[in-house]
Amino acid sequence: MCVLNCTENQASLNTTLTESCEVLSESLTYVKCIKTFAYSLIMLISLSGNLAVIAIVSKNKSMWTTTNFLIANMAASDLLISVFAVPRELVEIFTGPRRWLLDGLTGLILCKLVYFFQDISAAVSIQSLVVIAIDRYRGVVFPYRPPIITSKVCKVIIPIIWAVAMCLHGSYFYTTRLVMQSDNRWYCTFSWAPEFDEQQTQERYFVVVAVFLIFLPLCVILTLYALILKELKKQKLTENGASAIRRQRQREDAAIVRKILIIVFLFLFCVTPITVSALLYYFLWDWHLACGMVKLFSAAKFIFYSNASLNPCVYILLSERYRHGLKDLANRLYSRQESRNNTEVLSV
Repeated sequence: MCVLNCTENQASLNTTLTESCEVLSESLTYVKCIKTFAYSLIMLISLSGNLAVIAIVSKNKSMWTTTNFLIANMAASDLLISVFAVPRELVEIFTGPRRWLLDGLTGLILCKLVYFFQDISAAVSIQSLVVIAIDRYRGVVFPYRPPIITSKVCKVIIPIIWAVAMCLHGSYFYTTRLVMQSDNRWYCTFSWAPEFDEQQTQERYFVVVAVFLIFLPLCVILTLYALILKELKKQKLTENGASAIRRQRQREDAAIVRKILIIVFLFLFCVTPITVSALLYYFLWDWHLACGMVKLFSAAKFIFYSNASLNPCVYILLSERYRHGLKDLANRLYSRQESRNNTEVLSV
């Protein structure tokens, strides 16, 4: 989202690093090696983990529930980070911030699409978490009423989630530019000029994105889960008089809520540093970063990207169904490979 990349763009243009700062933070080979290894690890885990989550949900009809569909939707959005964001970061480690290796029409199109697709990832995730919270609230607080968000309804909501995320980032097709700078190299940058005032427009856009994609959704999510926890506590006090089936349902609800809350707080942990950094950068530091703050911003960006690799690990670690699904998926792949090897042997 623009909370990350518009800030990063202006920081790279407005920050004057001292020579010692540049050497310590960018030029040393071992620093580049550490960054390359860390981002490569994120990409590997994110690609394999999120593809596995999508495959597990799609191959098992018993997992075709609203929550699992939305988790698969989050996995699909996390793939955008590993496909678009991380490869770009790996290139920038060795070429410099915003450096773009392709020019012409192809370079311009990719410049716009890469940042657009990578930045809608967080927007899709937070909206999916809101819908999950609404579904859980309905199921726990009003267990005897028919669900509003059924599997069929969910298949309609998911495209709407993506459409909203794309609309909120539609300005990228105007602001993202491929420009040649004084070193005769091409850079992919953001700019609201000449139609809009650069600083004022960017600050307003940041506020809109932050409010509608971070603060309001998180307020809704935390409020709903607070009400859910309150209801679960009330149900626990009266569970002695409930039927065995009802008690089992309450335990299942509590377990699901705990798992989803972990996912929510993980997202909150990963998105908070970069959001706070952007707030400070725009409204306190007057669009400039000191050397130490550049390092802090780099760390916040890495934490934000790491969410794409941590999510599938959390799904699999917390859910026995996902673990069984992963085991079944691995067995199917192994069996398919064995059959292929046997066919090759027989053909020889």
